[in-house]
Amino acid sequence: MTTNQNRNGAKFGGIYRSLIAVLGEPVELHRTSPLYWCDNALEVLLATILTQATSDKNALQSWRNLKQLCKEPSDILSLDEKVLLEAIKPAGIMTRRAKTLVGVLRTIHDRFGEYTLNQLAGDPGLAREILNNLPGVGPKTAACTMLFGLGLPCFPVDTHINRIACRMGWVASKSTPANTQLLLTETIPPEYHADLHILLLNLGRRYCRPTTPDCSHCPLSGECRFGSKSS
Repeated sequence: MTTNQNRNGAKFGGIYRSLIAVLGEPVELHRTSPLYWCDNALEVLLATILTQATSDKNALQSWRNLKQLCKEPSDILSLDEKVLLEAIKPAGIMTRRAKTLVGVLRTIHDRFGEYTLNQLAGDPGLAREILNNLPGVGPKTAACTMLFGLGLPCFPVDTHINRIACRMGWVASKSTPANTQLLLTETIPPEYHADLHILLLNLGRRYCRPTTPDCSHCPLSGECRFGSKSS
């Protein structure tokens, strides 16, 4: 292990412990996400599509609706369009979202001849290539599928986590989520990827908000450039 790896392990290990002390255990926080209630990588992918541009509460309700209607992910293709739209209505933008779900399933079947992503489990490079080229799937959705579905090293970054990373000085102040994701995947030790993703996501929702951030109660304020300027 290199000096940088040791340094990053100590740094993010400390951040992990500070966040748990205030936010609680990641596994409990994750229960509000539809990803927690998935049985395989393909389900994680579909559930993550439901989380795009909506709250976990709305995405979870849509995912529960789908699970009640479909024993297998491929059953989505057999649903009447009106039934599918009604099922995912809580997540919003249901017409576009339904098109993405159907397109993803068909593309995966065309590629592998079956409805599964198991072939990607041992190959991070191939997984990244295949997932990022699916219709309606961007870097964060692909990363969530890799991490939570396939167990591959990847650190998903959404707008909340990107905001925190910029304010903390982990990346450049105007870094995009996609660029921050690449940098943090390399910087944060893999053993912290899943837990820190969940913890930082919740930190962004509760404390490190886009406007009126609660810096005075944030567990990372002592190490944060933005927090020190606000105090």
